[in-house]
Amino acid sequence: DISYLRSLPDGIGMAPATEDELQDMMFTATLTPHPTFIRYPRGPAEGVPVKERPVVLEIGKAEVVRNFENHGGRKIALFGLGNMLSLARQAAEQLRSEGHDVAVINPRFFKPIDAAVHEFFGGAADVVATLEDHVSMGGYGSAVLEHFSDRQIFTPVVRLAWPDEFIEPLVGCTRPVQL
Repeated sequence: DISYLRSLPDGIGMAPATEDELQDMMFTATLTPHPTFIRYPRGPAEGVPVKERPVVLEIGKAEVVRNFENHGGRKIALFGLGNMLSLARQAAEQLRSEGHDVAVINPRFFKPIDAAVHEFFGGAADVVATLEDHVSMGGYGSAVLEHFSDRQIFTPVVRLAWPDEFIEPLVGCTRPVQL
């Protein structure tokens, strides 16, 4: 669905990482004059507390969960879209324990993407990884690759997504394949 939703003119595409962020996205959608799509997964939520009043999100603005520490290790930027943010956080801990300098970003939007955040981390990282609960073709990782190509950013991008094949629903499965 990300692949065809990205092609709709003036559309806004969001993917919440938590139920609290879903509430903020729903509230934000009611205030925008553009067609807005909120993509959320099946299965249990993160279980985070939901604030009493939602806040308006800036359209297309990502959230930097953790920036680089600049300690000299190989710099890896993990962009975890929607429910894949928790997997990005887990991967970051493992990579940090191996000596890597890891940033974690919650893109929030697959259309439009946050150009400034993507360009900053695309330029600063040795490698960028995108994680999404979607097939790779035309998905969020493709949007990142297109943006990097347009801006002539040549940092390698590893897309972690589902393969181009029919997959039985796996509620709670959090391990897409590397492409």
